[in-house]
Amino acid sequence: MKIVHICVTGIWGEQYAYQENLLPHYHKIMGNEVTIIASTYSKYTEGKPVEEPVGISYLQDGTKLIRLQHTIPINLINKHLHLVSGLKKSILEENPDLLFVHDLACLNFKCLVSIKRMKPNIKIVFDNHADYVNSLHSPITKFLHKVIYRFYLAKDFIQIADCFYGVTPSRCDFLHDAYRIPHKKINLLIMGADDEKMQVDKKEQLRKEVRDRYNITDNDFLIISGGKIDLKKNIHVLANAVNNINNEKIKILIFGTISSDLETAFQKERSNKVQTIGWIQSDKVYELFYAADLIMFTGLHSVLWEQAVASKTPCAFSKIEGFTHVSFNSNCILLENNTSSYYQKVLNDVLNDGVTYNRLKVNSNSKLTEQFYYSNIAKQVIEDSHI
Repeated sequence: MKIVHICVTGIWGEQYAYQENLLPHYHKIMGNEVTIIASTYSKYTEGKPVEEPVGISYLQDGTKLIRLQHTIPINLINKHLHLVSGLKKSILEENPDLLFVHDLACLNFKCLVSIKRMKPNIKIVFDNHADYVNSLHSPITKFLHKVIYRFYLAKDFIQIADCFYGVTPSRCDFLHDAYRIPHKKINLLIMGADDEKMQVDKKEQLRKEVRDRYNITDNDFLIISGGKIDLKKNIHVLANAVNNINNEKIKILIFGTISSDLETAFQKERSNKVQTIGWIQSDKVYELFYAADLIMFTGLHSVLWEQAVASKTPCAFSKIEGFTHVSFNSNCILLENNTSSYYQKVLNDVLNDGVTYNRLKVNSNSKLTEQFYYSNIAKQVIEDSHI
């Protein structure tokens, strides 16, 4: 099968492990012919986009990459409109059986209407990462999503698309609420973990190596948390809770970049129980997860949630409407508050109730967690397309 992934609404760099990287990769592994069409933006450095040359290249796995030039060379405009030159021509030349369009908020995608008319057998699916938290920040973005994208784009896309994917239940709801996509055309396509980077067969070895590296004994109860650390993640509050529990065996490792406004708060919390270890490569996150007795994410959602579930380690996540897809079969704790005293209570309950924690360990090790492997997510797309 020939699959083309359209990734022009943001940066696309081979070094990343985003959905736009991993879905094409696993489609390629499955034996499909795969092309990615992206803009020239490959990453941001000091807030400015870094551009790669226009043209064709091939990734390490053999996937074809076509980079298109932005129509308007002004980043502030591109961040909202994502206009590129030659998209229709590139799609027609690739002649895919399945067109996977990452995002739908791009005026260039209007060309898909005429492409579908010219090639009625092509399957077209869209995915959506937008929700009310991450996308409707201002009157301009509200106007773009609820007026321009709804009436100029989504209204036509409903006629040509086989499916619209939301990557969380909240983002499925957004497709209907913001763009008026019919519920019958909306499916959940979760984000997840990169099977190849997980090294599941080395789980116990990696657990020991990480604990030795950070002077954590096997008898310590280790919590792992982190990511892009800002006020909304509440990790500084969790660190305070760990310090205030009267048990020297409970410890926390916090990875990731700490925002400047929180550095003072973390300076106060660093102790023999609380370590901050800075930024780590994305594929090293799994090693930390394997070292954990409990993975805790106490703020807004990130893809680290799905990766944590895939690691088959007990987890605790903030209970947020539209983001409870990570909870099934009693595999995790859903946190209903964000105060230090509440986190202390949750952790004391876990520490003191061996039966409940052992049940959490068993359920988090369920085969159901493998739905969060990208090999299975990629397979779902193929099965849904009915090609």
